[in-house]
Amino acid sequence: MNKGIICFIRHGETDWNTKGLMQGRDDVPLNENGKNQAKNAALCLKNALEGASFKFDKIISSPLSRASYTAERIAEAIGFDSIAYDERLLERDFGILSGGHYDRYSKAVLEDTEEKSVETVKSLLDRVNSLISDSVTPNENVIFVTNGAVARIYARNAKKADRVSGIDIGMLGNCNMVIYSYDGENVLLQGYNIPANEFNGDAL
Repeated sequence: MNKGIICFIRHGETDWNTKGLMQGRDDVPLNENGKNQAKNAALCLKNALEGASFKFDKIISSPLSRASYTAERIAEAIGFDSIAYDERLLERDFGILSGGHYDRYSKAVLEDTEEKSVETVKSLLDRVNSLISDSVTPNENVIFVTNGAVARIYARNAKKADRVSGIDIGMLGNCNMVIYSYDGENVLLQGYNIPANEFNGDAL
């Protein structure tokens, strides 16, 4: 069966990231360091793909500006004329907890909470799986530019390759990657929190 690669890339840094605040659906822009991270990750991917047999087929991004700016820099670097935007890649909706500190609401970041305004884990997983089913064919290699909680929650609940079965799904660095294989049925975690300068598509 043909297999492709799905690569989740977290956006660059924002001021809320540096303060440890839950951003949720608030459209917090990248700070200058975040913009530089996005440009550097894009350059790293460009360098990794030059001369490689591995290529990406499409880029799909969360519409939030912190993700879209990151996606635009990647698209420019690796030669894409267009990016698809899909609300199913939006950050988890933290409801009235948005703007609160991660330390105070640590459970709500990755798990269900009694606060009804927070999107459930099931809802998040369902929308990402729906996007994959609708937008990715088994032989395609696709970049999803998304947000931290989305990438972490999806990784925590995904089936894992044997070589990463014991991996700790901890914090995901800004502009770092989460890599899956996809055969049209199974989404299998292959690597987590991978810096763009360590990406090697031909080794997957």
